Amino acid sequence: MTEDLDIGELLRGDLQGVSMERVEPAELPLPYRELLCHDHDMTSTLAAFHGGEVVLEILNEEKGSGGYLREVLLKVNGHPVEYGVIRIFLERFPGPLREAVLGGGRPLGALLNESGLRYHSRPRGFLRIRREEFQPDFFPARDGKFLFGRYNELLDQGDGVLARIIEILPTETI
Repeated sequence: MTEDLDIGELLRGDLQGVSMERVEPAELPLPYRELLCHDHDMTSTLAAFHGGEVVLEILNEEKGSGGYLREVLLKVNGHPVEYGVIRIFLERFPGPLREAVLGGGRPLGALLNESGLRYHSRPRGFLRIRREEFQPDFFPARDGKFLFGRYNELLDQGDGVLARIIEILPTETI
């Protein structure tokens, strides 16, 4: 399934070896469809849905010539609301924003929104993962056979890629 999405570079950390099935937006149950099928950032979407500020926790990071890669958890009120792996192309960011991203204190969506840099999201595919294949200790076990997510790109005004992201939501969002 994921071969056509070119997400191999993002299959790191807890996503290594996990089988993902590509699904159409109509196949996503609510509230996942509302949380994943849009062209804006996940940070503000999750903040509105969960009613609180989204806080970034960096699990792992790599800095190199291919950009800045990090494995993250986004949390609201101490509860994980998204697991993600993101490659950020720092050369596309102005200096102060680049430094803020590398500082690791805030989610990328929050930094972009505050910076005034014009950008948009382009979801490239929606994902379904069998719960038994992805059971990291930061997502509590809940009823439900699947987790849902998306492969997304953040683009600047000229459609240059700012970041590529796999975003997985926990079962507890419903």
